[in-house]
Amino acid sequence: MTRNWISLISAIAIFSSGLAFAAIDLTDFDDDVMRAMDDSFKDLEPVLGAGDATAAKNDIDVLLEGYQWTDDYFVKKTGAGDAVKIARDGRALIQRAQAAINNNDLTGASALARDTAKNCKSCHDLYKPLTK
Repeated sequence: MTRNWISLISAIAIFSSGLAFAAIDLTDFDDDVMRAMDDSFKDLEPVLGAGDATAAKNDIDVLLEGYQWTDDYFVKKTGAGDAVKIARDGRALIQRAQAAINNNDLTGASALARDTAKNCKSCHDLYKPLTK
């Protein structure tokens, strides 16, 4: 009996996550924003590790702008409340990383950068725009 419930719950979870993707038109999504964010994420941890706060701040600025764009984009989409929450949570993490950098806590900023990368992945797991 328990196995049947687990199977049912799993099927519902898989089906409902597919609905988020299928129900939202992402054809107007700006891939350049995501590419800029991806480049900044790839750069952020190495520059933090190297102690380059100036380069890290530049990456942070790109990420903050990208998260704001993402928030604004998904707010306009019906049924994308989870994406809005993810964008806002990510922006809050990056703001905390920015504060850590400003306090010369590059180790703390690195940990927050890793958490932010997980945040991005959680959105990408739900929303996968079709290639143009």
